[in-house]
Amino acid sequence: MDSKLNIRLNIAGKSYPLSIEREKEEKYRRAEKEINDLVTKFRSRFRAESEDYLAMTALQISLANVELEMSRSLGEDIDALVDIDKELDEYLSSLK
Repeated sequence: MDSKLNIRLNIAGKSYPLSIEREKEEKYRRAEKEINDLVTKFRSRFRAESEDYLAMTALQISLANVELEMSRSLGEDIDALVDIDKELDEYLSSLK
């Protein structure tokens, strides 16, 4: 059975044929919807060229991605600090 699927995504009014792994179709469809929703939001706010709407959409999605990466990194730092705190507590308890 072929694990590839041919789909067609419509992004900002333009059609893009893609060959993707079957199990990733939902991700592609959700991404398509997110992009089109943002483009529609920007179109309702100001008049510009299609490239400008796509650029603003790319910026919005990239910012969300950066924020997510930074929050994950911060979470890892906090976990490391908690581990160090536990080790210090255990060490100090052993000194008594």
